[in-house]
Amino acid sequence: MKLTPKQKKFADEYIKTGNATQSAIEAGYSKKTARSVGSENLTKPDISEYIAKRIEEIDKDKIAEQKEILEFMTRVMRRQEMEQVT
Repeated sequence: MKLTPKQKKFADEYIKTGNATQSAIEAGYSKKTARSVGSENLTKPDISEYIAKRIEEIDKDKIAEQKEILEFMTRVMRRQEMEQVT
């Protein structure tokens, strides 16, 4: 999966905004062709695969894993860490 710098920038912007046209413009594509380039980029397997993997990584970072939760709860129970509710 080898993306050009423009394709990677497009994909990273698309992950942030969900807007293909604006992402194409931010990546440096012409405003005149941004809409068609944005749509076309989303159909390219390498770009869509990159977007899917990055979203998966981002989502994974947001959710605590079972081991992480157990370690935290153990520290709280042993009074090594105070539980904080925000």
